[in-house]
Amino acid sequence: MSKYRIAWLPGDGVGVDVMNATKIVLESKAGREYVHGDIGWEFWCRKAIRSRTHDHVLKETDCALFGAITSKPKEKRRRSWRRR
Repeated sequence: MSKYRIAWLPGDGVGVDVMNATKIVLESKAGREYVHGDIGWEFWCRKAIRSRTHDHVLKETDCALFGAITSKPKEKRRRSWRRR
């Protein structure tokens, strides 16, 4: 059986918990290797997602599992939808 290379992208917040539960289910199956990728609000702000995750992890794996990432904090959101 060939080994699948899975990009493991837990993100932050609840994404970490979701991915930990997913891993419990996947542990019953053989033939997989997890490749951790950095993704989340911190990496989004630094624009490091493309270079660290896309170019180095996603191009070298067969599929990806993505948890979740935190949204932009309220104080940093653009308020263009409100009248001023």
